[in-house]
Amino acid sequence: MAFLGETSSQTVVNSTLGFIFPTESIVYNDSGVSFQASTPVPIRVPNGCDFQTLKTIIHNTLKLTDKQFLDEIYYRQPFTYAGNQFRFQCMQLKDDVDVNTMLMCNHDFSFVGPIELLCSIARSPDGILNLLEATMTPTYDALLYYNGRWNMSRKNEFVGYSFIGKNPKKFDIPIGCTMDELKDLIKQVVPPGISLYGIDETQMVRRLFFRKPSLHKYS
Repeated sequence: MAFLGETSSQTVVNSTLGFIFPTESIVYNDSGVSFQASTPVPIRVPNGCDFQTLKTIIHNTLKLTDKQFLDEIYYRQPFTYAGNQFRFQCMQLKDDVDVNTMLMCNHDFSFVGPIELLCSIARSPDGILNLLEATMTPTYDALLYYNGRWNMSRKNEFVGYSFIGKNPKKFDIPIGCTMDELKDLIKQVVPPGISLYGIDETQMVRRLFFRKPSLHKYS
């Protein structure tokens, strides 16, 4: 993993190994505190790193979206007590001075292992609003037969027309959906690829058919 135009070998020499514990828990034990996560994410913190650069590295490493942001960052800081013994405490990183303290601390206590960072991730105001709208907007259940066809059953079993097609896709249609919005929604539901079983950005939805119930039959 390279930073600021460095090669991979330069990055290893000019950086410190660390692990991110995203939005997990702090455990208090005999060693002071420990961070827990199902899968800690490895990173490299460049020597002389500032606070904004650290936030950018963590943001990119965790692949956060535009609707997410790092709320708080904690460093598992080692310190000495009772002579030569040491323990760990939580140190919140808020600025360049804190990051510099973290790097110096890691250098002085290099024998304890990599840097450990606990990160809490929050949603931006737009992200919260979009989430609320998504959970509050009523929807209709729908089933899509992309490039399928309709089928008429035998006369003695006639129930109107039915749709057939490969890999029908379930999705939700929000109440108040317009025709253009429905077409855009269908392009998101259909798997990417080439026809007959996929769609790409150069294609458009031409015709839509709805299986309409009528007098207990379908037309």
